[in-house]
Amino acid sequence: MPTLARVSTLALLASLGCVSPFGDHAHEGEEPEDPRPDLSFTVYADGLELFMETPAFVVGQDSPLVAHFTDARDPGGFAWVTSGTVTATLRYADGAEETFAVDHLLRNGIFKPVVRPTRAGDAELALRLEGPVAGAVSVGSVTVFGSVEDAVAGILEEAPAEPTVGYLKESQWKTVYATAEAESATLRGSVRATGELVAPIGARAALDSPVAGRVEGTPLLRIGAEVAAGDVLARVVPLGSDDRGSVDADIAGAEAAVSLAESALRRAESLFPSVVSAKDVETARSNALVAKKRLAAVRGRRSAWSGGGATGAELRSPIAGRVAFVHADPGGVVELGAPVVEVVDADRLWLEARVYAIDAARIRGTSGAMFFVSGRAEAVTVEGVLAVGPAVDPIDRTVPVVFELANPGDLLPGSYADVRVFTAEVVDAVAVPAQAVVDDGGFPVVFVMDGGESFFKRRVTLGVRDGDRIAVTTGVAPGERVVSRGAYEVLLSTSAGGIPAHGHQH
Repeated sequence: MPTLARVSTLALLASLGCVSPFGDHAHEGEEPEDPRPDLSFTVYADGLELFMETPAFVVGQDSPLVAHFTDARDPGGFAWVTSGTVTATLRYADGAEETFAVDHLLRNGIFKPVVRPTRAGDAELALRLEGPVAGAVSVGSVTVFGSVEDAVAGILEEAPAEPTVGYLKESQWKTVYATAEAESATLRGSVRATGELVAPIGARAALDSPVAGRVEGTPLLRIGAEVAAGDVLARVVPLGSDDRGSVDADIAGAEAAVSLAESALRRAESLFPSVVSAKDVETARSNALVAKKRLAAVRGRRSAWSGGGATGAELRSPIAGRVAFVHADPGGVVELGAPVVEVVDADRLWLEARVYAIDAARIRGTSGAMFFVSGRAEAVTVEGVLAVGPAVDPIDRTVPVVFELANPGDLLPGSYADVRVFTAEVVDAVAVPAQAVVDDGGFPVVFVMDGGESFFKRRVTLGVRDGDRIAVTTGVAPGERVVSRGAYEVLLSTSAGGIPAHGHQH
């Protein structure tokens, strides 16, 4: 972003002897009747934002640089610089340099080196910050005048082309605040949906008790335990006489009953119709079927006894993963079919999005989605779609869309997600962060930076939204810097009548 520099209206009035060039923004140690125009600059460089105010530069005159340094490396929120040393350098066309340094802050975020030039002419002004946060910021070309009269005559007011609102650095630093450049970009359209992260089919196993009995846990029967396929997680010892020996005896009896029933059926069929009736044959056939079902049931009980002796029915994990839930305490009694433990392999996840029926036609041919989950600052993008539902759910009037993704490590199955499902629409447009847009009386607006503490409030026309970016078809030009975090707080300042651009003291 180019350096923003301007002369305040107050400074011009001061040159006529009407007011101080700083008004209520007067700087400590400066004469209030100083007639020099007041300059301001806003520059972004090296992860820093510099907003600086100073009287015009005149040979032999002190020009305090009220330099507000902001750590702008985190797009999620800027912060004031809390310590360091600042060196201001004037570099003239012939290579000569004059340096002026200060090794302490006036207060948080604000340094005040005093520049006293010794020669007139054009020069490049640069400030270097050294400390925990460091960087160099080139302010650009400035003019050092030979006299105050030359400065007053040589600097003319550049009134902003549109009204501005003020929002002081002290206010910005006390809130979540950041700015970002509007960029020309290719955006994909999207629709909003609700969603949930779930373990894929085959990556989640719920182990129920095969018998009624007492639970005996193993060291793996605890939440978070890593298990391999086939590991024994618990055993269920049946109550009463339902031990392995009695089950084996029941199987033997059931097998004998099946053998007798089948023999009776064969005999009845051989004697039909001369000796036995059709009804007798059907009865024999029914008895054989019942005997077989009883044998199958007893064998099912026997299959639970996969351990040795009377150790109980073993619950083995069919998959590798981690224990997600334990539903039964060791020593507790469970009924047949009661849930005991669940294992989840969360290396891969499914995102099950629910798209409202009104948007269903738009997501045909979707290329992916972006989603947010609670507690995670950054969005997750998933490319490719696993399945799109062929019908609308009659209850919530949504269409399911399923995506598969590799777990980056911090996503949990069962989490709800705020989803943007991409459509097939692709446009080239000016893009700004979606958080830069706020509602002002039913109209979308953004705040475009005019200077470090002044902004244009612009109504905008919005286009497609691509995740956390949105197209702005009118109102913002590429390269302009908008308030990307804290726009609502700036809006509140305008509702309260605005904050004067020069309302704080240094």
